[in-house]
Amino acid sequence: MMGHIRKAIMKLTFVIIVILVTFITVSCSSQKEGTAYSVYYLNEDGTSLTEGRVYIESQDAVSVANELIEKMNVAKGRHTSIIKPVYVSQPAVEINGIYADVYYDSSYYGMKPSTEVLYRAAVVKELSQISDVLYVRFYVDGKDAVYEDGTIIGNMSADDFVDTQEGDIADVKWKTINLYFANKSGDALVKNSQRICYNKNVSVEKVVVEQLIKGTSEAGCYQSIPSSTKLLSISVVDKICYVNFSQEFVNDMVNARSNIAIYSVVNSLAGLDGIDGVKIMVKGNSNLMYRDVISLDTVFYMNNELINKDVTDN
Repeated sequence: MMGHIRKAIMKLTFVIIVILVTFITVSCSSQKEGTAYSVYYLNEDGTSLTEGRVYIESQDAVSVANELIEKMNVAKGRHTSIIKPVYVSQPAVEINGIYADVYYDSSYYGMKPSTEVLYRAAVVKELSQISDVLYVRFYVDGKDAVYEDGTIIGNMSADDFVDTQEGDIADVKWKTINLYFANKSGDALVKNSQRICYNKNVSVEKVVVEQLIKGTSEAGCYQSIPSSTKLLSISVVDKICYVNFSQEFVNDMVNARSNIAIYSVVNSLAGLDGIDGVKIMVKGNSNLMYRDVISLDTVFYMNNELINKDVTDN
């Protein structure tokens, strides 16, 4: 009798073990191994980016970077295609702290502008996912990559390409703008020339102000208006640009004198075609004193005297 009971218990134990092993095996096989990352391809029309998902086991930043770029060469799904033309050589990547440096040979310049902007956006977005990487910089034959007009592309972040997925390639525009930031001591303006990519349905004056709020990593340039500031509205009427900021513009502080903060906005906008003067408002109100020093109840015009002439444009 005891023998039958013992056999029954052993059989039941065996069945339970088999069930547990099967459950664990199925559970493990159903889970993807590694860290999830986004990889970008062209959409079916070839006009914008589409996102795919990959899993990478390596924790080494350089290995992750090279694997992400490699995986771009294998499109997933019937409605996607590879962005990089086959004649463009595969780049090498180096990670230096918050910077990812991507090295190409001269074949990089063989891409059409419409293809190049989407490919660059894809690479920047992918590498910016890597822990600690904030900026991506392209090099061609050992030198800084440049735009068609010879301007250096410089450091890029994922935020720089927010508009590349909105609409067709034809909607993307490029423009060189002059932004005015504070110097280190906050008592003068520093001119910083940037080549920006934006959607043509977004006004360039809006892009300019948003870039000022975002700030820059370029040497010698410092935040001129609080990064917490929100642009509530912006419009141009009879060559006067009306800028409406949130309350943070006056409440939050930066290391810049009052006139530097004001004219960083004014000079950046007044340098655009079709804008002569700038009217600044806070929550729709211009009848107030900025930091109890400067009345906003006026139209401001370009002030070249505040620009630090000893600083070379970046």
